[in-house]
Amino acid sequence: MNMFKLIALTFMTTLLLTVTACSKEDVEKASKSMEETANNVGEAAGDMATDAKEMAGDAADSANQAMADAGDAAGDAVDAAGEMASDAADSAEQALNDAGEAVEEMADDAADAAGDMADDAKDAAKEADGAMNKAMEG
Repeated sequence: MNMFKLIALTFMTTLLLTVTACSKEDVEKASKSMEETANNVGEAAGDMATDAKEMAGDAADSANQAMADAGDAAGDAVDAAGEMASDAADSAEQALNDAGEAVEEMADDAADAAGDMADDAKDAAKEADGAMNKAMEG
């Protein structure tokens, strides 16, 4: 908007100088001045447009990078959750295996103890039978 005001002001100045009967030389100077001003304004507007385009490109690049980083972080979180679930399943399986082995060992120990007790009971019964037989004979 300011660019258009500046061009309009320059044009109006040139027109005013022409209308007030300035010399041809003054009019030419004013025309040159207006051309230079218009060129400068045009260049400034072009520079501003280029800068705006670069800033928009930089903003888009930053947004794309932020989205990529967010995607990577989400992927890493999913991977970590999967690994934790897998580790938990492995730990649970190992705990069940250890518990099963412990139960088997306890059952074996109980069976061995019961067998020993049965053998001891047989031996005691034989001794008692032998002692009873001696007592009856004698």
